[in-house]
Amino acid sequence: MLHRYLLLALLTLPCFPRAENMSFVTENLRPFNYLEDGHLTGISVELLKLVWQTMGEPAQSIQVKTWSEAYYLLQHRPNMVLFLTIRSPRREHLFEWACPITSSNIQLIALNSRKLQVSHLTPNSPLKFAAMKAGVGEQLLLSKGIKDSRIITTDQLDKALQLLVRGRVDAIPSEPEAIMNTANSMGYNVEQFEIVYKLGNLQGCYAFSQGSDAAYLKRFRAALDKVTKSEQYLDLLEKYQLQKKQPKLLSNEP
Repeated sequence: MLHRYLLLALLTLPCFPRAENMSFVTENLRPFNYLEDGHLTGISVELLKLVWQTMGEPAQSIQVKTWSEAYYLLQHRPNMVLFLTIRSPRREHLFEWACPITSSNIQLIALNSRKLQVSHLTPNSPLKFAAMKAGVGEQLLLSKGIKDSRIITTDQLDKALQLLVRGRVDAIPSEPEAIMNTANSMGYNVEQFEIVYKLGNLQGCYAFSQGSDAAYLKRFRAALDKVTKSEQYLDLLEKYQLQKKQPKLLSNEP
């Protein structure tokens, strides 16, 4: 009889879905998530580890893929998490969201030697752009009516920067922080780049694929909310120069 009661007690204990049932995927994009000496780091990676710790979960493996491949998988596989994913109106109903990792200003970046003046974007814009394939920058340009023939897509930001520096394109839609970190890693002088147009201020988030475990998502959101209200989160923002001491690209907006 005692064994029956013990078994019943065990069966009625709450059983939480765990992180090992989820697939966590990211891309290589400084300062948010990137490989350094074979080690995956960045604010979104460190924040994720704090979230797992708050949930009482062990650290899980994180796959690194190109953005276009990861974004495609996110649309077709359940229980997958992709970060850092910009939460745009076009993506709002495609995924479930846990936010924020950061607030992201998506801007058009150009060479200051070109002295571009961009007051607005129209479908007839003569400018050529380089953008990450399936990235929010490309989506924002298309939403402005820019023809896809005016956009060269790449699978890495460094390739887009090379096109800009070589004069193949006029501007890149991206976060200034990503441009500066990538430019530094490529040996470029960041002072040669400037902001010429603001496309939008959006949240960077953990995007969960449709069909992901609702109970796990609820626990994840609660843990993320707790961590982002802590001093540890402020320390991460400062560590990755996303708050206060952030050096800024010059703005040449009209």
